Amino acid sequence: MSHIHIEVKDLSFSYGQDRKILDRISFTAREKDAIGIIGANGAGKSTLLKLLVGLLDGFEGSIRVEEIPVEKRTLQRVREKIGYVFQDADNQLFSVNVYDDVAFGPRNYGLPEEEVDRRVRKALARVHLEGFDEKPVHRLSGGEKKLVSIATILSMTPDILLMDEPSAALDPRNRRNLIRILGEFDHLKILTSHDLDFIWDTCSRVLVLHQGGILYDGDPDTILRDEKTLAMVGLELPLSLTVR
Repeated sequence: MSHIHIEVKDLSFSYGQDRKILDRISFTAREKDAIGIIGANGAGKSTLLKLLVGLLDGFEGSIRVEEIPVEKRTLQRVREKIGYVFQDADNQLFSVNVYDDVAFGPRNYGLPEEEVDRRVRKALARVHLEGFDEKPVHRLSGGEKKLVSIATILSMTPDILLMDEPSAALDPRNRRNLIRILGEFDHLKILTSHDLDFIWDTCSRVLVLHQGGILYDGDPDTILRDEKTLAMVGLELPLSLTVR
């Protein structure tokens, strides 16, 4: 197995005593996987991503990222491997202008300013935001903020990319741009989305979370055409399959 992978074994997590969200789930995500995690609201999709990157603790079972166990003492090493894009870009952006937000991670690693600048410009070019360097973050549209938040992660050159509802707030042009970005990211990527057409366009594997467990783990074409199972978990067929 490639060193780029995530292994989850018997993972359980609860919000308080009466809210078990995940119940003994197990799966392995490999280097070339593009995994879409789907399910109804409250199924645990965002929770699972946060557990993988160490934003939540108190879980049972084990999570290993490139053989590093996810626990308090290893979080810095884990986050050097994983880039995590929040569902709400405002949770990720905090600098005055776009350049400083995208430069924050590389600067925090102590990279020379010349290398920081190279990474910033490359990341902005990948999300088609060339020339946005000095733009105030608070004046960006929701879609532009989402793309800048993705650029902040790309500037860190992670092995693994996690995205929570990445297509939310994007207009059709930027949605196509994001599909291209994901296609160009060669390593492991895991994303959650209610946009099943987006999952169809970007993922080679789908996990369906339902009632705390993994109901399905496999080929997108099979599950995304299965109207009965999708309805059971509170989802509908991708729009592209319903247009006559």
